[in-house]
Amino acid sequence: MREALAALGDPVLDILELEPDPDAAPDATIDVTMVVFNGDNELSLSYLNAQAGQEPRPALFALLHDRSPDLMKRVLRAGADELLFLPLDSGDATRALFKISETRRREEVHNVNNGGGTIVSLVSLIGGTGVTSLAANLALALRYAFEKRVAVIDLDLQTGGLSVFLNLEPERTIMALAEGTRKLDSIQLESALSKHASGIYLLAAPKRIEDSELVSDATVGAILDLMRQLFDFVIVDCGTHIDANSVAAWERSRHLFYVLDQSIGAARCAWRFVDLVGRLGLPGVEPSFILSRFVPGHPISEDQLSHTLAQPIHTRIPRDEKVLERVQLSAQDLWQVAPNSPLAKSVEDLARRLEVGSETTDGSSPSSLVSRLLNVIGART
Repeated sequence: MREALAALGDPVLDILELEPDPDAAPDATIDVTMVVFNGDNELSLSYLNAQAGQEPRPALFALLHDRSPDLMKRVLRAGADELLFLPLDSGDATRALFKISETRRREEVHNVNNGGGTIVSLVSLIGGTGVTSLAANLALALRYAFEKRVAVIDLDLQTGGLSVFLNLEPERTIMALAEGTRKLDSIQLESALSKHASGIYLLAAPKRIEDSELVSDATVGAILDLMRQLFDFVIVDCGTHIDANSVAAWERSRHLFYVLDQSIGAARCAWRFVDLVGRLGLPGVEPSFILSRFVPGHPISEDQLSHTLAQPIHTRIPRDEKVLERVQLSAQDLWQVAPNSPLAKSVEDLARRLEVGSETTDGSSPSSLVSRLLNVIGART
């Protein structure tokens, strides 16, 4: 096994050989522990279980001679992350090791979210559920009701609906940040943002559809990492198109919301989304569901959807096409047109749930964007 691992070449491994000791103290320098089942299964299972309960916890591989379904179940229950079989196949080992490496990288990205602003991503696999209107209204609710510093990013790059909904005609878009070759800084970011009358800021989608292909996940990641330093909340409209840019936003999000309506197609697509997130293995990312355009008495009830999805609906947003139509025709926002409407109140309730626990740690009062930019620049200098 050692020869097979040493022959991999990539990733480069520092291989240690140890006898199993369930009482051994955890070693933070060990990233992966491979437990070889050589006959004494009970000892190996005991050691595996002890390793799974340690902190820091290494990634646990079990290497088996026997492909017994019963043994494999016991090994997985004991805490194994990966099952490999002897004689060791180099391809299987390489895939498993790179999977662990990618998971660790994503954990590091997710841990960054423990400080700074809160990133909230909204997505749906079908159109017409109101992702864009909800993203914009959520940003406005956080600004109006809680006086938070808020930015919205339009990652629905081909549609670009956020600027239309907010009645903005941005001079610059995300392309201003995708075309440069130097490392992104706060001055570049500030110049690409458009300010709404409410005080929220928009990073708009490209003006030309074909330019959307030029925006990379690395650019999106750098933008979000910087925006978290400048804003209390960053709301991301991921639209209905799933790509690497969306995943870059999801893995940095403290909240990932899937927006669905009362339809069979929406429920089926929600299941597909849950399956995708599970296969991506994003650490710490648990999608929640928002039932948008809710109508009481609909044949497909909230309880039925909750039962189908095997988890409760996080938030229910009522259907109010008349109010949304007045918002669009008047070129005003929801809080100017109908601040006391059930629609506005439901979005404020969602904003309140996000706001709880997301206060700034220094207790300072909200400052202007320019002040925040200067603080970041000064800190970096």
